Amino acid sequence: MKKYALLLVVGLMFLLVACSNGGADEKKSSDSKSSNEESNKTVKIENNYQASGEKRDGSDAKEVKETVEVPKNPEKAVVFDYGTLDTMKEMGLEDKVKAVPKGEDSKSLPDFLSEFKDEKYLNTGSLKEVNFDKVAEAKPDVIYISGRTANQKNLDEFKKAAPKAKVVYVGADEKDEVNSMKKNAENIGKIYGKEDKAKSINKELDDKIAGIKDKTKDMKDKKALFLLVNEGELSTFGAGERFGSMIFDTMGFASADENIKNSTHGQNITNEYIAEKNPSIIFAMDRGQAIGGKSTAKQALGNDVIKDVDAIKDNKVLELDPKLWYFASGSTTTAIKQIDEVEKLLDK
Repeated sequence: MKKYALLLVVGLMFLLVACSNGGADEKKSSDSKSSNEESNKTVKIENNYQASGEKRDGSDAKEVKETVEVPKNPEKAVVFDYGTLDTMKEMGLEDKVKAVPKGEDSKSLPDFLSEFKDEKYLNTGSLKEVNFDKVAEAKPDVIYISGRTANQKNLDEFKKAAPKAKVVYVGADEKDEVNSMKKNAENIGKIYGKEDKAKSINKELDDKIAGIKDKTKDMKDKKALFLLVNEGELSTFGAGERFGSMIFDTMGFASADENIKNSTHGQNITNEYIAEKNPSIIFAMDRGQAIGGKSTAKQALGNDVIKDVDAIKDNKVLELDPKLWYFASGSTTTAIKQIDEVEKLLDK
């Protein structure tokens, strides 16, 4: 009898151990399943940018490197980048946008984004002057920012206005412009389940670049100058920097000056400089017109000092859409628009 009792006790012990292990395995399986489900609900995005401080020279900027877990297919986005807004529009994601910076009387928005003037989209001020009350009212899941909005003050205020929102940087890297724009399109595609559309847009950009470079490779004797006009003041940008990156690196135009100083605001120049460099093509952008001020490009380019410059004599001063170039550049879809514009101007 004692023998049977002993066997019963041992059997019960094995049963308890098995149950215990089964419970642990079930918990482990449950935890793994929960982790996978959570992973399936979010997309990991790598933020890597400089958040500017208060100093104009950028010496107090802070480097931001972080991984952000963005909810998949977020219902409410605040978009502080017109290029990304255009890409989202191209992907059919207008209904996911809750608020955008329209400026006073919606004057900041480019014509190709005019549908966002509608009152159903909250106005969060401008790209630089943010209305945080409207950001809070939007209750966003995600906030997309680029250079103009990416400063330490705004980042702190976003945490107060929308503490649950994920902040995603969507600005282009001027040193690797095309690849960074394509990566941003891929990220938007991943976030909203539009990967195929992102691939299609990126392929279209590649084709556009190949097309414009086919033209510019035979124009190496035609030196170009990018000219920013700001209320009569003149500045220029070279390869590998703002504006110049698109003209010289992406489209392949030859530069009238290979030694332009790299600066966020461009290298200040004079009419005498333009006359000396004697460009065959001038790409002129009027900043005053972009920000709603006075247009001065025609007056500046009518100066007698530059009347004998080849670009002016041959009527090759190509006036660029200032809102496209000044406010909305930096995305795959706006880059396509920029190339289209340049091709049309060249063919005139």
